Amino acid sequence: MKIYTYPKSRSLRVLWTLEEIGAPYESVKVDLLSPNPSMESPHPRGKVPFFTDEDISISETLAICVYLCERHTDEALYPTKIEKKATVNSWLSFALTDLETPVWSLLKQLIYVPENQRSPDLLNYFRSEASKAVSQVNLNENYKWITGENFTLADIFMSHTLLWAKLCRIPMDKSIEHYIDRAMNRPAFLRAQEKNNL
Repeated sequence: MKIYTYPKSRSLRVLWTLEEIGAPYESVKVDLLSPNPSMESPHPRGKVPFFTDEDISISETLAICVYLCERHTDEALYPTKIEKKATVNSWLSFALTDLETPVWSLLKQLIYVPENQRSPDLLNYFRSEASKAVSQVNLNENYKWITGENFTLADIFMSHTLLWAKLCRIPMDKSIEHYIDRAMNRPAFLRAQEKNNL
């Protein structure tokens, strides 16, 4: 299995999933932002992550992660029981829509747009929408992780997106900050982060 990556991108989520399930893989860093790349992403839109497994190619983060979990039948990370899977999928859907949309839009403004070219109206709008989404994350105090006792794929997507929100200085409860810290201190995350940022 081969995964094409770029530092500080969504490819970290795939590497994290691979590390959690303990699957062997090869990581290839692409020159995503270089005008003359020595290594390009095979992704049909030139993005990362991009994943290959023999004759199978997958080009979107969630699709790659679900494929990995189903291929390796990791019951804890991605349950096979329909009711448990539905709960994980609900959080995945929230992470990729309500939460990530405003957070990623805000992050792009703060990172890629020069300060003197940023739109205050856009910044205020994205900050407001991101704050609203983060405020809707109500962690169950009786759960160790977001869906219960097991760390799941939903935790990878939720904690990583909440980390982006934290980097954007979106206000959040201490319980969410502690949740992020616990996720980011998992050995699998630390290994994935090191490989993604090489």
